[in-house]
Amino acid sequence: MKAKSSEMAKLPSVQKILENLGDPTQIPKHEILTVLARQSLENMRRRITAGELNFKDQSEALTYTLEDIDRQVDRLSRLPLKKVINATGVVLHTGLGRAPYGRPILQELIQLLDGYVALEFDLNSGERGERLDLTDEMLRLITGAESSAVVNNNAAAVLIALNSLAEGREVIVSRGELIEIGGSFRLPDVMGKSGARMVEIGTTNRTHLRDYQNAISAETGAILLAHTSNYRIEGFTASPDKQAIIELAHKHGIPVIMDLGSGALFPTTEAGLPQETVVSEVVGMGFDVLTFSGDKLLGGPQAGIIVGKENRIAKIRRNPLMRVVRCDKTIFALLALTLRRYLFNDNIHELETYRLLLSPTEQLRLRADWIVAQMPEEARQKLAVRIEKSLTEAGSGSMPAETIESVALVMNPGIISESRLAELFRQSDPPVIGYRRNGEFYLDLKAICPEEDDILVQAIIKISEKL
Repeated sequence: MKAKSSEMAKLPSVQKILENLGDPTQIPKHEILTVLARQSLENMRRRITAGELNFKDQSEALTYTLEDIDRQVDRLSRLPLKKVINATGVVLHTGLGRAPYGRPILQELIQLLDGYVALEFDLNSGERGERLDLTDEMLRLITGAESSAVVNNNAAAVLIALNSLAEGREVIVSRGELIEIGGSFRLPDVMGKSGARMVEIGTTNRTHLRDYQNAISAETGAILLAHTSNYRIEGFTASPDKQAIIELAHKHGIPVIMDLGSGALFPTTEAGLPQETVVSEVVGMGFDVLTFSGDKLLGGPQAGIIVGKENRIAKIRRNPLMRVVRCDKTIFALLALTLRRYLFNDNIHELETYRLLLSPTEQLRLRADWIVAQMPEEARQKLAVRIEKSLTEAGSGSMPAETIESVALVMNPGIISESRLAELFRQSDPPVIGYRRNGEFYLDLKAICPEEDDILVQAIIKISEKL
């Protein structure tokens, strides 16, 4: 204990630290430096107590403290959000931000948002306007719905739809659709927070129309259907026709809400991609409310899109919770710029999501050949690089259980493990995120923008030089 007290006595005071700090390029405010100094001292005290740290004298302790604060200042000067090269092959990767925006949309965004915008201001009347109207016409034209609303994500869209139409009442849902997706998002939890009471019907694999019929009562506020975005139930299964559910519900005056999850705005099979439910087709079935994401197959920003019957959407728009879950000017600008691409022929290819998803394997192979050709022979040998066909997926629950052909650079250096190689790529600038499989490291080209190929080459060369 005496030894630890002796070590503690070597620690400098906060004032001593502040007096001896150099003149860093990024100079935090004095009060911030004070907090950092106190944090550093507290951390050192914990480590001394644990027997992990000791100093020769007060000078060494001061030097250690100043270096620690310099590291903290350097960390604070860097943005916590880092640009990365997505070599996972998954275009809509939740951990990497889902739908990429692409330069054309961002260039338009800069021109639009470098000053003020008419977010809630009617330029015709000179009076206050409604931000939800900014994208309403585009969404109605694209989906065929009567009205729309936009909130900050699809979970919020489901919550506010349930709260608006069935608060304090029962909502019927099949057990086979009580989904949980990434980040521990569970549909039953969202339903509970909405103020609606969940009524489960059927079984995990089989639900019949009579189950809905038997569950309807005077307390029923809505029926909820959910798209099973991240999985499929196969084998001995049954579910009633959606049209039959809608007809049954409407006979009793009950609205039907459909959580589409991803929500494609055009037939993806026509572009050579796996099949995904098209929003306009579902709108045509007669659903009262549909919800889907803005940053999945739509290819835009994170948002929850709500479309449907005008009377139902009007009630959602008037809900006080709309103020809680509304989107800001940046989201509306990005969403409008994205939706505009769907209104004109062939403009869908301007969206970065589809530029990547629709890139032909032949083109990917040519890019892979070029990347390998730029590598010195020594680098190719060290990393044991080869080119292989690969299979990836759209990601974020879009086109579930379906694969998309791609091309990958496969590395098996032998002198280091694939986990260490993955770590080295993550530590490059910018970080390159690949994946490991069967003892090898993969860099899939599907989600890598062609403009980033040269950056990838430089990262590969630098890492090979470290081996």
